[in-house]
Amino acid sequence: MVINNYMIKYATPILLKDKYTFWAFALSLAVFVFIFFIAYVNLWGAGNLLIIHSDIFKGADFFGNYQDVFGIITVAGVAWILNLALAQFFYFRERFLSYALAFSTIIFMVLILIAVNVIISIN
Repeated sequence: MVINNYMIKYATPILLKDKYTFWAFALSLAVFVFIFFIAYVNLWGAGNLLIIHSDIFKGADFFGNYQDVFGIITVAGVAWILNLALAQFFYFRERFLSYALAFSTIIFMVLILIAVNVIISIN
């Protein structure tokens, strides 16, 4: 099968043609890959319990293993895919909502990065 310009032009989602949404989702995907890499390097195969949640008054109150941290990362990946699909759906209906979803995905990924880094630094 030969891929021509017509197929590239009309088979590509519209979000990848808009520079704002493309770079927002590309940056959030790069942050997601960075999160996975940091967690993989630091936590993979950790046999001991990890402190997942710590409170200043009660101390450590929620323990888990490395699979719980990768569960958080999986939820972040599903949220990225869901935001991408919703932004694609709302692009021609309400473009501002599409941009808001794209840029809020960056903020969400940075918050997940902070959470994973805190879990790694505590342990």
